[in-house]
Amino acid sequence: MAASLREMGVHITVVQRVSRFLNRQLDVLGSQLLHEEMVDQGCDVYYNDEVQLYYGRNKVNKVELKSGRQIKCDAVIVAIGTTPNIELAKAAGLQCQRGVVVNARLQTSDPSIYAIGEIAEYEGVLYGISAAAEQQGAVVARYHYGDIGSNYSGSVFMNIIKIQGFDLCSIGMVDCPNAEYEEIVFIDKAKRYYKKCIIHQDRLVGAILIGDKNEFLEFKDLITNKTELSEKRLQLLRSGSTKEPVIGKLICSCSQVGEGNLNKLIQSGCTELKTLCDTSGAGTGCGSCRPQVSALLTDFLASTTETEVAHG
Repeated sequence: MAASLREMGVHITVVQRVSRFLNRQLDVLGSQLLHEEMVDQGCDVYYNDEVQLYYGRNKVNKVELKSGRQIKCDAVIVAIGTTPNIELAKAAGLQCQRGVVVNARLQTSDPSIYAIGEIAEYEGVLYGISAAAEQQGAVVARYHYGDIGSNYSGSVFMNIIKIQGFDLCSIGMVDCPNAEYEEIVFIDKAKRYYKKCIIHQDRLVGAILIGDKNEFLEFKDLITNKTELSEKRLQLLRSGSTKEPVIGKLICSCSQVGEGNLNKLIQSGCTELKTLCDTSGAGTGCGSCRPQVSALLTDFLASTTETEVAHG
């Protein structure tokens, strides 16, 4: 949001409660590179601080931070994340902790009630991403359709920062918890180009990509499928692959996929939503563009049907 407003010429001050950006989603070096980018974009940044007082009668005109610093402003955007509203679940007698506790089938403590999305707590974890909600919904649907082996085993955390001209994403773990984990790192600080892979027992368990996220889909699949790397380990950060440029209106900013890219794939035979998303990468990141991809596919199929009827 800060970067987008800077593009519009708005003066921005970012106040961060902790000592660095995205302390859970990035390692220290990744946070530093993001800090440098935001400063270069023209943002003022203050760490270990927070807004304590708001000034103004009809509208805000100034805030005072906990440190005592005062900042003149016309608007304040507060990023507070999501907190599950579990009051109804508690009143119904369901087992709750931070969220509504569910098992591998997404059943609550009442087996006739299911929970998915931000409210569902699986093995002590709340997954606040749309991709997880889709995966959980698919598990419930398959189970009710007769697939009694349909189970949920957790989702891979993904974080994608959408700043024009600055690629940044993280998948899975971002730091090695102990000596059993290994790191493969490539860095060019001057160009803000940083890639880091975390490996455990010959499997990729985490990655940070800054400056180029061409490997995002490949790494996500390796982590999700728990694929053994074997000889592939030597090529993790040496792909040198180039992604097809965006064609037409940008649909997916996570994977940089345009309307023209999707139309090409649809015309070549990708007429199933899952196949189209998997092939193009659209809708496989944060998932927010999936409805647009689905609408594009539906419109194409509808127009094809109309053409066939007209010619028929």
